Amino acid sequence: MRNSSAVAELREIVDGLVGIAEEAQSLKDRASEIAARAKARGFDVKALKKIVKEALEDDAAKADRHETEQIVEVYRAALGMLDGTPLGEAARDRLSRHDDQDDDGDGEGPAERPVATVITAEDIAAAREEGREACRAGKVVTDNPYTARDPRRAAWDEGWCFEGNSDGMDIPEAFRRRKPAKDEPAKDDDTGAGEE
Repeated sequence: MRNSSAVAELREIVDGLVGIAEEAQSLKDRASEIAARAKARGFDVKALKKIVKEALEDDAAKADRHETEQIVEVYRAALGMLDGTPLGEAARDRLSRHDDQDDDGDGEGPAERPVATVITAEDIAAAREEGREACRAGKVVTDNPYTARDPRRAAWDEGWCFEGNSDGMDIPEAFRRRKPAKDEPAKDDDTGAGEE
């Protein structure tokens, strides 16, 4: 003989779960409609999903993402994968905490060179070699003399990083993810597999 109160409780649980599943499907359908509308207007849906994911992050997740982005940028520079973009300021700061370095005595850091009117492949190669020489001379990555929009800046960064990390095994502390404090919960290693 069936226990009618257990059956009623089971029915209530199933009905509740079905209702939540229907609400979830309805929300998913609404999200798809909004994404389709955004796509029709010319927005990049993949980029929007990334923005939404970032908007939902708490402070700890945001700090973790920024740290990962900095490390990725440093690794790209070390491998010569900046593709003409300068190493970001946060990554440059991560590589060197020597913000007080000053080459020209004006108290504002290394002297920057103006952007040339026409920059050739030879100019890029020369800047890359200058970066290597600067690293060999013990200069820090923030000593890059080129301005932010100058493609030679990225080449100089690449040369400096390549020279300083040629074997890929000697990873300075600044390149590593910080260890959580004892009171912070340990996070699982997330390789990002399956993420967009």
